[in-house]
Amino acid sequence: MKFAVKKCVAWGDGKASTEDWYAFANNRSLNTQTLTLPELKQMPAMQRRRLSPFAKITLHCALAACESYEKTVPSVFSSRHGDLHKTSKLIADVASKEALSPTHFGLSVHNAVGGLFSIFTGNKAPLSAVSAGEDSFFMGLVDAVSKLHAYNYDRILYVYSDLAVPEHYQAYVQQQADNLAIGLLIEKSTGQNGFNLEFEVNEKASELGQLQGFDFLRFYFSTSEQLTVESKRYQWQLSRA
Repeated sequence: MKFAVKKCVAWGDGKASTEDWYAFANNRSLNTQTLTLPELKQMPAMQRRRLSPFAKITLHCALAACESYEKTVPSVFSSRHGDLHKTSKLIADVASKEALSPTHFGLSVHNAVGGLFSIFTGNKAPLSAVSAGEDSFFMGLVDAVSKLHAYNYDRILYVYSDLAVPEHYQAYVQQQADNLAIGLLIEKSTGQNGFNLEFEVNEKASELGQLQGFDFLRFYFSTSEQLTVESKRYQWQLSRA
């Protein structure tokens, strides 16, 4: 699967600028434990106040990556857990027999942030939401690149995001307590500065602890020619064209 990345925007623990991610890719020391939140000044204050940390970092990357195409670009949003902190609060409210907030429920579903992006930008192009366990980053990328070629789009926006799961769920996941959002404006490859993604079934006994998005960013912001990532179910290979 061949594609090109016109723009890459990422936000994570102690890493918000392109310079931060180049430093990360080249193993220079950075604060990896502090998640600051984007200001999202382009959104009205009333809308910003309703946004969770998950929604804020996701929307920041989506809006920054789509450039001037925000009203027309089709999009794919991917996340393993979605806004699990908000969902966990709703579950706790049910357990304690408290009334559920319709607004909180509406903003907890898996495609909620994609819907917020669509509403804020006035974008009526096709949008999908993906979740594929440990492979959510790469499977979302597969979905985006497949749509790019199948529907002959000029470009497509791909956004991936995950936060560290709430403390009472951490014993049940291999994922490290990291926070990350990535926005990619993807176009067809012209043979220069492009990428090729391949994968095959590869069953393993356990999952990896690091989010696949970090593997991608370390590769993207480096001079490496190839990346191989083995998950519990797949082997992913990403190379420069």
